[in-house]
Parts: sequence; structure tokens; C-alpha cells
Amino acid sequence: MGRHYKIGEFAKNLGVSAGFLKHHEKYGLLKPHVAESGYRYYEFHQAMLVVQCIRLQNMGFTSREIADILNHTASADMAALFEEKRGLIAGKCRLYQEILAYMDQMSGPGKTDKGGDWSVLRPEPFYYVENACEGQFEGSEGRYEAALKWNDYMPVVETCSRFERLDSRPEIKSVGRWYMGLRIGKAAADRLGIFINGEVRLIEPEKCLVYHVRERRKRSLNSPQRAVELILEEPLGICARHGFTVEGDIFSVQRFCSTAQDENYMEEMVLVPVEG
Repeated sequence: MGRHYKIGEFAKNLGVSAGFLKHHEKYGLLKPHVAESGYRYYEFHQAMLVVQCIRLQNMGFTSREIADILNHTASADMAALFEEKRGLIAGKCRLYQEILAYMDQMSGPGKTDKGGDWSVLRPEPFYYVENACEGQFEGSEGRYEAALKWNDYMPVVETCSRFERLDSRPEIKSVGRWYMGLRIGKAAADRLGIFINGEVRLIEPEKCLVYHVRERRKRSLNSPQRAVELILEEPLGICARHGFTVEGDIFSVQRFCSTAQDENYMEEMVLVPVEG
């Protein structure tokens, strides 16, 4: 009879914890000999099962899936199982690539002075789904479904506000109601195969003043109107100074917001459709 190993010694030799062994025992994968004292003893040949558990776990299989594979799956079915898992891993790789590209756009330490960078260009198209107006949710089954499925693609999905244009003057009083939703760039969404339904709109901006905010601001959670003014007053002021008229609804994309006591650090991008 071969040697029997106590759980601690067996686990140590395989580079796992005793908890790892007990966890997979629960799923019927490992069947140690349990003495009357309650001690578990393992035989050397069970090490191969442990190694297979580690390998499959690192491939992304769950404990229940591992148990089914090692206990019940015929070799003829293995190719299909691995192909399915490969597709899931490839999807995650694409998402991580998008996240890395997104993080490269983030600025770093915030400015302490007021202001931001701006340019006039044609932004990339994006998908947008709306779920609130003036601080009140306006849900529907289609919007719930989109939000639920888009959550899997954070952080390349961003919070986005839309401000109604009442007329072409670049002034706060020419801005009507504001809405809130989620958005993702069309190119990234197409690469990821993101869910699209009838509630999702494709926004294809023409010429826009694109204003990037990177600054610390006093919090204004108790004054929604002041919060709107903080977002729009500077880009609208730039439009006024340069003779631009506003030619469509304004979008504001919140890329990052950290809260520290009475101030926020903001990463925001404001898109003002313009002529002039």
C-alpha cells in the first residue's frame, strides 16, 4: 500500500491550500480517506486530479464545471467544451484591450485651477441609451435590459448626460431639460459585439466643440442647476467668444469622478455641436 498524506502535507507539496482540497472534495472530485479521528488522508495518485483542477480553474472553468468535466464528460465532448470556453476568454481579452486603451486616455493628476482643453472636430459616433430626466428615472423594459447587459463592459461604458438645445445661442438660458444615460463609442461597441436594442440610439455628431474638463471642483449635489452650470458655462463661453452657434443637443460624458470631502476631481468631456 502506498503512503497516505495528511491534508496539510499533501496541499503543501502541490502548492495549494487545505481549503482548496476541501472545496473540490465538496464537488465530488477528491475523495480522501477520512479516519475516525476526522483527519483526511490522500494518496499520491490523487495529485493528478488536483493538478487538473488547478489547470481547468486557471482556464476559467467553475468548480461545478470542473467536476462535470473530470467526472462525467466523455473525451469526444471535450473539444466543444474547450471551444466554448475559448470564445468566452477571447471576448474578455477584447474587453481588456478596450479597457487598456481607455485607461491610456485618462489624464493623471488633476489641475487645481479652473479650465480645460478644447478643440473643434468631428467626434466618433457613439451608442447612447437614456434612463433618467431631471434627476428622475424613466425606465422601460428595453432600457433595463440594455443597462443590465452594458454593465458587463464597464468602464468603457460611460455615464453620459444630454442637454436639450432650445435655440442656437451659446448661453445657459438656451439649454432646456437634461437627461442622463450611458454611452459607448461605436467602434469599441462593434468590436465587442455589445447588446443593441430599440432603446439604444446611434449618435453621429457633426462638427463639435469638444471640451475636456480635468479639474477639482466644489461639490454641488444640493444644487442641480449649479451642477449643470459648472458643466456647461465654460464650453458655452468659448462658443460665445469665438462666434459659434449651437446646432444640436449637448452631450457631457463623465469619465471619472472622485469625491474627497467637499470637492470632486472631474474627468469630463463636453460635446457641443456648433456652426461658425
